[in-house]
Amino acid sequence: MEGATFPATDTPDRAAWEQIHAHCHALRGEIDDVRTDLAEARIGLASFESLFRISPFSIMEQDYTRVEAWMEVLRAGGVNDIRETLPDIEAVREVVPLIWIVSANPAACRAVGLPIEELIGPIDPRIANDESYPSWITQLEAVWNREPEAHAAFVASTPSGETYDAESTLAAPVVGGEPDFSRAMFTVVDVTEHRSEERRMEELIETKNKFLATISHEIRTPLTAIVGFSQMLEADEEMSHEDRMLMVSSITEQAHEVADLVNDLLVASRAETGEVTVEARQVDLAEQIDQTLTVGGSYTTGVSFHRPDHPAIAIGDPARVRQVLRNLLTNAERYGGPNVSVSITSHNGSVGVDVIDDGAGLPHEEWEAIFQLYHRAHQDKSNHESVGIGLAVSRQLAELMGGSLVYFREDDRSVFRLRLPADLPPEPRYQTL
Repeated sequence: MEGATFPATDTPDRAAWEQIHAHCHALRGEIDDVRTDLAEARIGLASFESLFRISPFSIMEQDYTRVEAWMEVLRAGGVNDIRETLPDIEAVREVVPLIWIVSANPAACRAVGLPIEELIGPIDPRIANDESYPSWITQLEAVWNREPEAHAAFVASTPSGETYDAESTLAAPVVGGEPDFSRAMFTVVDVTEHRSEERRMEELIETKNKFLATISHEIRTPLTAIVGFSQMLEADEEMSHEDRMLMVSSITEQAHEVADLVNDLLVASRAETGEVTVEARQVDLAEQIDQTLTVGGSYTTGVSFHRPDHPAIAIGDPARVRQVLRNLLTNAERYGGPNVSVSITSHNGSVGVDVIDDGAGLPHEEWEAIFQLYHRAHQDKSNHESVGIGLAVSRQLAELMGGSLVYFREDDRSVFRLRLPADLPPEPRYQTL
């Protein structure tokens, strides 16, 4: 105590004064500590309130006191597992109003889809949809088992019916070694974009695995034939000339099939990095069709083609044109009808090729999808498991040559139409004299 005067002699009064002085000094230190703690607490509270208000995550303070009382009645009745009482979302909806929301931030109002005045109080059971059952049962199990934390992934729903992928966390403060569920914090995070990316990656991995399995089959089948026929030719020296030539022809056909497949794979790979190049020069489409049908494989068998009376000159890359034609004819052989024809058409400054078959065709929603890389519209056909790159590569090449490739149905027939810029004669120039 400042200004205190102690007796001059060692008396009981002096000893008492010294004790009082020491005690007051200690109290003053404790008061200073309390003031410091209070100031820090105010700063922490202000920081929490600011974070609570501006956080993009949904945060709600919830009171489970009524839930705990209900659970005590269940325990007294001999219930040992809360899931037995809450086996589905309908049972959960009966309990949800026992949970009271004490406070909520703006993000929670947006996530739940209710204004703050409707959100505060007992929870609206309308937000307990079938997909959110994992979250509800997880947090109720945490209260039942006296666990201070609980996490769940689920599909959240607003009263208006909007849904989104979400992850929730329930956290109760621990007081005296026990969780205090009267002021638990419940957070919900919208992870729709993250989940969508996860699903996209899973689909890509599944597509890649299917692609690798299919490409292995597609290459192994012709290679098996090539190896088999080669071994037979090598082992049987007395084989007739006709049989020998038949096997050589089969080896050639199978080798072309492998080469064509590898060529498509190279184009598909280089197209992703913009490394595919095409020539731009005059192309006689009738000649390219003749070459494709002459040197082609089984996909050219029975294909009808009537040469036009006039030249069909386009601007393009001859090798790429033949590659597109080969893919279209292969597709017709595998999935089209028995009658396949090729014709040359011209329209509005373009000239092109139609590959037509009388098969059942595709539903309208598949008309564009079939040109997507690795897409297979005929997965139900077990006789062929397509790699799913031929049509995608063909469209890429058509567009690189300044043209287009489309599919449509006409007169109950399937038509793949390749269009290329026509090589038109130059416009006449006039000179004024």
